[in-house]
Amino acid sequence: MSSNVPTRQAAWRTETLFTVVRACLVVLVGASVIGGLTSPAQGFLPDWLRSLANSVGGWSMFTFLLVWLSRARPLLGAILGVVAFEAMLEAYALVSLWRGNFYAEPFQNSFTLPGIAAGLVLGAGAALVRHAMPGWLRAAGVAPLCLVLALEAIYGLTVIASTTSPVYWILEILAGLGFLLATLWRSKQLGIARARPQRDS
Repeated sequence: MSSNVPTRQAAWRTETLFTVVRACLVVLVGASVIGGLTSPAQGFLPDWLRSLANSVGGWSMFTFLLVWLSRARPLLGAILGVVAFEAMLEAYALVSLWRGNFYAEPFQNSFTLPGIAAGLVLGAGAALVRHAMPGWLRAAGVAPLCLVLALEAIYGLTVIASTTSPVYWILEILAGLGFLLATLWRSKQLGIARARPQRDS
């Protein structure tokens, strides 16, 4: 029985060719679609939700969710976080150009470098929430996203309150709280599941 323990502990850090290809497709396709839709969404979303198409928090949530859905492990997750952010930026720029609005040259807009940094952190965090064994690692994984959502919501409710609807910023705060609670609940459920075999033995 003891020979299986290292395998279980290392499983959350390993990848196969299939999991790499699957994760890359999920993130690249999903991010391209989201980034492309952001450009027209800035014009047709209702006022109370329009900030979603203009906020850092919106793309941060999508980056986190895409990497989580891809089931990538932490190392690949960090890389795919960058891929997600940059794919959204480039798809946004391309669709904007098709609509007659030049945004920026490829990989030369003001969000390219911040997107790399944010993508690394959010992607690795999403993978930790999906795969990490210790509960504190999952909490650490979701913390950056919750912090981004909270800080941007505070900024929206104060600095730009006169030009944006407060509804979206309140929803961002609730979303951050939701991500945190979901992660804590998942940690608890996984802890219970791991404890059962020990009690049964």
